[in-house]
Amino acid sequence: MADVEVFIGDLTDETFHYEGGDWNHNYPKRISGFFPKGYDLFFSVLDDIYYKRIEGKQTDWGSHTCPMYPNEILALLENYYKRDMGDDKVQELFQFIKQLDPYQQYGLVACEMT
Repeated sequence: MADVEVFIGDLTDETFHYEGGDWNHNYPKRISGFFPKGYDLFFSVLDDIYYKRIEGKQTDWGSHTCPMYPNEILALLENYYKRDMGDDKVQELFQFIKQLDPYQQYGLVACEMT
């Protein structure tokens, strides 16, 4: 099984194409660290996409991208990390997201790393 991670990407990255692209490394440039418990979150994000609970799609052979505003990312993660809110890495992630421009969409990226 490939290593999988979840991170926030920059949708203004000129090398990334949400519509189209060649599926060869077509995911937005990473601007966050990898999320805690990324393996489980990867599959949770894919389920949310396929069951249409969040907007997103496959943009690369091994990655899916969800255009989201910071408040949408926080809402998704608050539910996912509800039992881990005291964890320092989770708190660092939440603080990072709260610093993002609230009026700009970012890419929530679930990506195979190998």
